[in-house]
Amino acid sequence: MQKETILNVFPTADDLHRLVVAVQQEHASSRLVLRQETYAEDVGWFVQSCVAIEPEQVAGLKMALSSQGANRDRTKNSRSTLSRVPAILRFNGELAGNAG
Repeated sequence: MQKETILNVFPTADDLHRLVVAVQQEHASSRLVLRQETYAEDVGWFVQSCVAIEPEQVAGLKMALSSQGANRDRTKNSRSTLSRVPAILRFNGELAGNAG
């Protein structure tokens, strides 16, 4: 028998769609699943699509998501330290005709 533990539910702006992150356990194995769900009055929440993340892929996914967050923080911090004064770059016109 399959057992499922929901880790998080991410709603959307329209309240009719959501992303569910869950762990499905069957016998001695478990896997992480990402489900895109939609709500309909007649049936409630139902699955539109499901992606299973195998155990050996979880570490790579975690690394990818955390490095993106770290890069985003670094980018945000570097933007705040940049000068808002426009820079004027001067180019030597003699070299323009030699390109290519």
